[in-house]
Amino acid sequence: MITPRHDKDGFFKYYTAESAKRTLMYTSRKWSTPLLFNDPFDNQFDLYFESPNEDIAKEMRDWFLKIITSPDPIPRDRFGPLTPQVEVIRQIHQQHPDFQYTDEELAYLLEGSAEGMEQVIKFAPEANEEIRRVMADTTIFCMSESHDNLLMWSHYAGNHTGAVIKFLSLPEVDSPLICAEPVRYSSQIPRLEFSEIMNGKMQQHIIKIVTLSKSEVWSYEKEWRIIAALRDKTQSCEILPYAPEEVGQVYLGCRISKEDAEEIIGITRWKYPKATIFQAGKHDHEFRLVFKNI
Repeated sequence: MITPRHDKDGFFKYYTAESAKRTLMYTSRKWSTPLLFNDPFDNQFDLYFESPNEDIAKEMRDWFLKIITSPDPIPRDRFGPLTPQVEVIRQIHQQHPDFQYTDEELAYLLEGSAEGMEQVIKFAPEANEEIRRVMADTTIFCMSESHDNLLMWSHYAGNHTGAVIKFLSLPEVDSPLICAEPVRYSSQIPRLEFSEIMNGKMQQHIIKIVTLSKSEVWSYEKEWRIIAALRDKTQSCEILPYAPEEVGQVYLGCRISKEDAEEIIGITRWKYPKATIFQAGKHDHEFRLVFKNI
């Protein structure tokens, strides 16, 4: 059983009527690559590095000293082709635990850290190209914390003629929803700080930064995402099955046609007898939706 990454009991997905019917009928969900998203910045921006300075250089120097004075062996991919040499330095330190660097040697290490940052910045365009290549091979399932957002109903549920499905986050069926992570909204494109290069898990870290960052103008969506590897690299989306137990609630739009409503209700009661169905309506005195259990 996978350990949940959050305490949410589930998330909401907005659908047109036809998409809702297919999703419920075939017990499957559509996962999309970022190239299909409606926001041109979504997963399609370049990261940049913060301006190097002496404080960051000192931080990198101290981090390097911590690595080579540690009793733990260095992972073979930590410093790329230079890892064997760094490991030799670490082993020498283990043989001479009382060794101390002179002020001149520390100054030399500090200068090397500053030069290293400049070299990293030079390779930023190549790094961003690699990020785009990796992102092209990812697939994402997007959801929301909210089922009653008027804009979401308009944008993603056919102007309120569709439906919203609440998928439950169930560890007992290893639902991928238990691995969902929230999107972070900002007015600025996120930057990659040099301190983050030190964690040894750069590719995974960068994918999360890119995938989970959006402009603050989208904050009303309260979006959560699940990120996975695209299985068929020739496709721009994938249709993946889910456990029937994951369907917890179905909300019908306030403008849904009688025919679509009856069909979605029929499929839900047939295939998901434990799911609760609600009909949306307009509040009499406020600009919001109300939902009636049917």
